[in-house]
Amino acid sequence: MNLKTNAYNELFDQINELTWYPWIGSNYNENRLLIVGESHYAQDEDGNIDLECYNAFLKDKNLTIGIVELLMKGSSWKFFQNTYHALLRTENINREAFWSNVAFYNFIQRPMKTTKDRPLKADYSRGWDVFYEVSKVIKPSHCIFLGSGSAQYLYPVMKEKKDIIFADTKCTIEQWHKQIGIYWGKIAHLEYEEVNTDITFIKHPSKFFKKDDWNDYLMERIGGILENLKSKTKAK
Repeated sequence: MNLKTNAYNELFDQINELTWYPWIGSNYNENRLLIVGESHYAQDEDGNIDLECYNAFLKDKNLTIGIVELLMKGSSWKFFQNTYHALLRTENINREAFWSNVAFYNFIQRPMKTTKDRPLKADYSRGWDVFYEVSKVIKPSHCIFLGSGSAQYLYPVMKEKKDIIFADTKCTIEQWHKQIGIYWGKIAHLEYEEVNTDITFIKHPSKFFKKDDWNDYLMERIGGILENLKSKTKAK
């Protein structure tokens, strides 16, 4: 198991609403790029809820870490293939190097029963509370959200935090930054305590995902970070 991840877990244990430990790559501190997924899904091969899996998810704080370790060993899901392409414009990468250089966790802090199940407003609000605490631990320089559903809930939650001031020079949220197809890229900037981070929201990398277009968008936003990541993962 990744040593850097273990080093943070004592701090993560202090976050009451955090269900699963985030994955923190051993070289994360070089660029401090945090990738935020949406949900874990507890469904069987037929698309129905797997209750045994659902209950196991709730008990396994290392679930996210375990999934990343499977990816590093060669497991493949379309969601992650599209994610690699959105960031690096190719799926032909050294996966171990990729995951060693980023942090990752899922925003929604309870399992979804199936892929048709959608988070509630309360899930998104709780997600921002958890993000607020996680970000204070790992202090990302940039966050890429794989899905933009949470963006509309950012301001209502964060404005209640006493150490956050939304202003042109401090914290901002732009819901409609750039249109790609029928979807929108969204952006935000947050500063509080020792956190100073830019956020880019892209479409969930599942169906109807224009991976080249979203790569172009991310390159406009954080091209330097992604070029550095590409060089480390030997992406072609």
